[in-house]
Formats: sequence, C-alpha cells, structure tokens
Amino acid sequence: MNQEDYERSIDEVVNLGAEQVTLTGFGEPLLDKNLEKKVAYAKSKGLRTYFITNGSLLRARAEKLAESGLDELRISFYGMSALTYDAVMRGLHFEKTMEGIHKFLRVRKGTKVQLSYLQFDNNEPYQEFLDYWEPLVDYVEVWKPHNFGDGRDYRLREGVKKSCGRPKSGPLQIQWDGTVIPCCYDYNNEIVLGNAFRTPVMSVLHGSAYNDLREAHETGQFERFPYCDQCDQLLEHSDSLLYTNRHNLPKSEAVKLSNTDLSRLS
Repeated sequence: MNQEDYERSIDEVVNLGAEQVTLTGFGEPLLDKNLEKKVAYAKSKGLRTYFITNGSLLRARAEKLAESGLDELRISFYGMSALTYDAVMRGLHFEKTMEGIHKFLRVRKGTKVQLSYLQFDNNEPYQEFLDYWEPLVDYVEVWKPHNFGDGRDYRLREGVKKSCGRPKSGPLQIQWDGTVIPCCYDYNNEIVLGNAFRTPVMSVLHGSAYNDLREAHETGQFERFPYCDQCDQLLEHSDSLLYTNRHNLPKSEAVKLSNTDLSRLS
C-alpha cells in the first residue's frame, strides 16, 4: 500500500474513532519494505497495531520491528519438525523461521507474541507445539483449518446460517489499492463496497452497497450475496477451536472471533 494513501486513511479513521489497525491482507505483510514505517505512523496516531505473519522474514526485520512500537505479532507456525513444517508451509524453511522467531523474542520491546497452529493430517499432534511454545510466548492457539471463503473445503457448508456480524460491526477492510470489502475471507475482492482512497470512509460505510450487504445479513437473505452464502463463517463450528490461552470463553462463543475480533475481548 502506498505510504501517502495509507497515512491519509489512518488520519481519516482515527478522526472517526478507530482504535486499532491490522496491517494484514491476504499475503505476507513482511514483504512490505515500509511495514515498520506504517506501524510507527499508526502508533503516532494512538492506534493499537498488529499483524499476522508466517515469520519467514523475521530474522532480517526483528530489530526494526521491535523499534517500530508494534503492539502484537501473530505468527502462523504449522509444524514442529523440518519434515512436517516444510510440507505444510511450502516454500519456507523450518530452521530459518525458528531462528527468526527466537531472535524477535530476544529483541522485542513490549510486543505481545501469539503463535497459532493449524492441525492437519500431515503435521504433528498439537501437544508438542504447546509444550515448546507456550512457555516462550504470550499466547498460543490451535485450530482446525477453515475454508477461507471458497478457497478450501475443510469445513462443511451446510446447516443453519446466521450472520457473522461483520457487515454491521466491522472490522473495516481496506485493501492495498483502497478497495473496501466485507472482511479478510473475501480474498479475491468478490464483494466490492467502495474505495476508501477515492471516497470518504463514512460515505463508503453508508453507501448503497454496504447498506445492501447489512440488510441481507440482518434478514438472513444471504443468497443476495453468493460469496457470503457459501462462507463457513455463517455456520457454527464450535469444534474448530482446539486450544487457546487468550481467554476462557466457551468454544461456541470463541469460535466466532476472527483474528481481527480478538481486540474486543477486553
């Protein structure tokens, strides 16, 4: 995301009452060479900051990230040996990622760290993950994988559908080019609600596209938005959360929390 557009949007949402910015899209945020600058700018405006990473580039960025003032870092780490990690996290390298995580843990300055694990058929049972990482980081979570919109078929798409709540309560999702979409599960911009770089955010939020989406969710007419209609986030999957030490919510409630919703736990 262009830095000038980013700063202008940050200023706008801060004036509207935003309290947190999540510097994550559908990709690896550490590929953004200006990420630390983006974190620092958001912090200068009083925003809480975090992003989700696979950790593969942490080794080279650890000190700069620590200096940026980042509030929380969430790392996806799906294997406890080179054999299983490299099979699941294809294209990455177990030892390099381990080295980067440990380096960041040594140099961090108040940044909270969460490690997240997905239980697949081809990686270890998660107890080994918990035994190793829980003493070292602030939070750990273990989940069964989800579909990420229409991208996978890990979860069934049949059952009683209820709104995920995102169209009404957020978060506001602004893509790199300003495109506004309903949430992070819409990885291919299937539902475009406006553009925050061309139109004031309040105009996007109160525009006809956003109003139509909210009405469809409030009335249960999900078929009006086929991409929403097939999303597993409309269905209850209380068995998907296998372990967390972030909270004591019942799993039926906790499973409704996306990564961007966890800030509401307070």
